[in-house]
Formats: sequence, C-alpha cells, structure tokens
Amino acid sequence: MSRNINLKVILIPVHEQQYVFEPFYRGENKKLKIRGLGLGLPFSKMLAKAQKGDLVLKKVMNKGRRLQLL
Repeated sequence: MSRNINLKVILIPVHEQQYVFEPFYRGENKKLKIRGLGLGLPFSKMLAKAQKGDLVLKKVMNKGRRLQLL
C-alpha cells in the first residue's frame, strides 16, 4: 500500500532535491523567511523506514514533485 502526499508549498529546485532528506538542510527557502530547522522530511523518512516503508520524492508530469509514502 502506498500513499501520495502532494507538496503545495515552495517548489524544490532541481539542484537541491538530492538533499531534502538530509537533517538540518534548508536550502534556498531560508531566504524566504520560512521557519523551521530542516528536520520535518528527515524525521518523516526515518519514521517510514522504522515501519518498513519509505518516503520518496517523485516527479509528477507537469505538476512538480510529490512525496510518496511506500
């Protein structure tokens, strides 16, 4: 069973997508004064893996990116 989670927030630049699951990585969004520590996605991925699943970033044609919980 998998679940799709649509990202309706800031687009993640291509050059940053490989880092989105790194703890404390904030990327360019920190320039937009978005609060946070950069732990939400890494923590979510860790929880998914603890339950024998995974959280991945997938490209959706003409719609940007989608997080998929497997």
